[in-house]
Amino acid sequence: MTDVQVSVVDEEMIDTVLGADVGFSGKIKSSKSFMIKGRVSGSVEIGAELFIAEGADVEADLDALQVTVRGRVKGRIRAGRSIQVLPGATVSGDLQAPEIAIEHGSHFDGTCTITGDDANAV
Repeated sequence: MTDVQVSVVDEEMIDTVLGADVGFSGKIKSSKSFMIKGRVSGSVEIGAELFIAEGADVEADLDALQVTVRGRVKGRIRAGRSIQVLPGATVSGDLQAPEIAIEHGSHFDGTCTITGDDANAV
């Protein structure tokens, strides 16, 4: 199982960051790592790591290789490798990935499906 990374993510290592003061509605699609710090509604498809920062407000279906949530997400989350819901995060929706970690101190309302492999990778 993948170890949960509780440390702060170095934004310098992320290809694209949607700032805290930005609101976006529509479809986001990228093959590179992506961090959401602002408000997003619609759908997000990332071919690498997707980070939902503390304070982010996302109402969207998320598809990525790996998803780490520290903010609020309402919608389905599907990952090819893993999903991590960290302390302070709020997730309402269905999770699907080979590995799912919901940490103590987070809030989750939905269903989890452990796929057991990366057959559903983005």
